Amino acid sequence: MQSASIETFMNMHGISMQLMKMKSGEPRSLSRKEAVDRYKYQMSRQGKAVDFYVEASSEEKSLSAVDVLFMLVLDASGCEMFKDYYGRHDEFKEMLSGMGAVHDEFDEFWLEFASRRRQSRKLRSFLGHNLYDTLIEQFGFNN
Repeated sequence: MQSASIETFMNMHGISMQLMKMKSGEPRSLSRKEAVDRYKYQMSRQGKAVDFYVEASSEEKSLSAVDVLFMLVLDASGCEMFKDYYGRHDEFKEMLSGMGAVHDEFDEFWLEFASRRRQSRKLRSFLGHNLYDTLIEQFGFNN
């Protein structure tokens, strides 16, 4: 989706966004080595507002609000793909028990996935199911 069409979509549905860069620092992920920039992203619509948080490599150019919206939609699409696996956490963890580093990486992946899933649910709740689905379709990530 082009930047202009994202903005058109937002205008058409009364969505505004504000992006604030927060403190840079060490990544939360153990496998990620480079420093990160953290952002707070506030989306507003019809008198309601909701905050989202993202991080990106400090080596990247500054994120725009459109970049963050794209990241949220990509996360939402990925969470939809994995939704049937979310309830099987313990089963997967048991399969990996005794595998050392693989087990640690799984825990790290699962924490990140759970965080992104919470944000995706927050986005869906904020926008409503129909507009959320329309947004994912606009980006071409409908499953």
